[in-house]
Amino acid sequence: MFLYIPVVILAIVIVGMVFNWQYKSGEEVGASLPPPKKEVSADKVVNLRALAKDNGLAADGKMLYTINCASCHGTTGEGDGPRSAGLNPPPRNYHTQDFKFGKDIVSIFHTLEKGSPGTSMPSFSLLPPRDLMAMAHYVQTMIPDPPATTDEILAQLPEAPEGAAAEGETAAADESTAGRIPIALAMHQVVNDPYMRGKATRAYDRKSLGAQVYLQRCASCHGEFGEGMQTAVIAVAPYRYLDTPPLYAHNAPWLSDREMFNDFVLNGVSGRTHPGNGAMTKEQLDALYGFVQQLVILR
Repeated sequence: MFLYIPVVILAIVIVGMVFNWQYKSGEEVGASLPPPKKEVSADKVVNLRALAKDNGLAADGKMLYTINCASCHGTTGEGDGPRSAGLNPPPRNYHTQDFKFGKDIVSIFHTLEKGSPGTSMPSFSLLPPRDLMAMAHYVQTMIPDPPATTDEILAQLPEAPEGAAAEGETAAADESTAGRIPIALAMHQVVNDPYMRGKATRAYDRKSLGAQVYLQRCASCHGEFGEGMQTAVIAVAPYRYLDTPPLYAHNAPWLSDREMFNDFVLNGVSGRTHPGNGAMTKEQLDALYGFVQQLVILR
């Protein structure tokens, strides 16, 4: 009978270890999912309809466009930015091409907010609504004969509650601290990195198709070895950064669910900065999936 006591103790220890491992795994995977929406008071809700009618925002939008969009769409909106080479479909030329989702102010705002699934156009939802609308106004200055902002178009935006910030100053100021954590906690995370970031100790064949696709399309955000990294979303104050988790996080659904992996890669993640790669061939997609699996083994 006394022999059962060590067995019970060992079982409890094993259960505790498994629970802790699963809990950490959930934290890692959860970090890659969209955060839950929070309720905000009326005075912190942006009046989007007022912003949509404010053509003066285009002056602020020019700087924001230069920082966030010009690298692909070009400084004059002709789709000839330095990063446009190799993108398929190529960045839109605002001067000559039709807009996939419409070229009125609200449609452009929603495209910036949600991105364009299946293309290299990511979501810029991390930016404050006022900045998104300012960029939308500036983009419209490059469109020949842009449509007028009618009441029908404005009706596509939510009606602001009574007491909402007329031009978004309160909300923008509040959002500038969104996603920030106390310095002490940040320092703790640097020392105790839950993602165990770091390069793999073994090299991989960079000439393989999977490696070439990954290095060209994924490594700039996910890291050369899938270790995750921090990238600047806005390079001027207020600074905003995007922290991408490692691709080899425990129980990451994209490692075992091929359909989910395909959806992430081809269509992007709606509302996030992850762009889609809809023009990728099946051969490239298969090679990329195999390469990501290889990164896990290299750990």
